[in-house]
Amino acid sequence: MKKIQDILKRKVSPARGGQARELDKKTIARVFLEAAKGEIKNLEDADIREMKIKEKILYIKTAHPVISSELFLRREKILEKTNDIAGEKAVEKILIG
Repeated sequence: MKKIQDILKRKVSPARGGQARELDKKTIARVFLEAAKGEIKNLEDADIREMKIKEKILYIKTAHPVISSELFLRREKILEKTNDIAGEKAVEKILIG
């Protein structure tokens, strides 16, 4: 399986002089999930019911209150890792519900 960082490297557009294209919402959500899995070892894709991005705020709905608590406690670290992978300020804030 390819690493998300390798996929994101291909998001550079030669037509725009080598500038990185803005990532779509689905890609940013996937980057968040990979960053969260790095922090929370037993996190599965099924534990996250819904992810939406609106105005650089990532809204998360989880399947279990325990997952919500773990994400809430580690949200700053996950946000930092997400922005490291996806690019500076791809996500400004994470709200968990």
